[in-house]
Amino acid sequence: MSCDLESLCRDAEIIITTTPSREPLIRDAWIQPGTHMTAIGADAPGKQELDAALVARAGRRICDSLEQSLDHGEFSTAFRAAHISAENCAELRAVLAFKVAGRVHPGDITIADLTGVAVQDIAIATCILDADRRSRGG
Repeated sequence: MSCDLESLCRDAEIIITTTPSREPLIRDAWIQPGTHMTAIGADAPGKQELDAALVARAGRRICDSLEQSLDHGEFSTAFRAAHISAENCAELRAVLAFKVAGRVHPGDITIADLTGVAVQDIAIATCILDADRRSRGG
């Protein structure tokens, strides 16, 4: 197996990006149906890790803050090009509260765009630490 980015993406079911890239690293054509991506690198204007066509093709777009995501997150390029709208994106809190479905069909490409909301980051870290303590018996 080749270890280039395209081959890795074509074989992956879950992809997490955490880069400071200012241009798309992951292309639409590389992603198979059913893949989930969590993109956390686009946390400031001008950053982008995913191809806008990939964002547009995703069956589910979930973000921590819709305002931030559409302004300077991973969804912003597709939004500015009118490939997606605010109405076909959902915030993570709505998914966690079962107000909005996460993955609807097994073949859906799902993208979580996490631009950074401190209170959510703290809650996630607390849950992870609590789970670790429980697993160690403490």
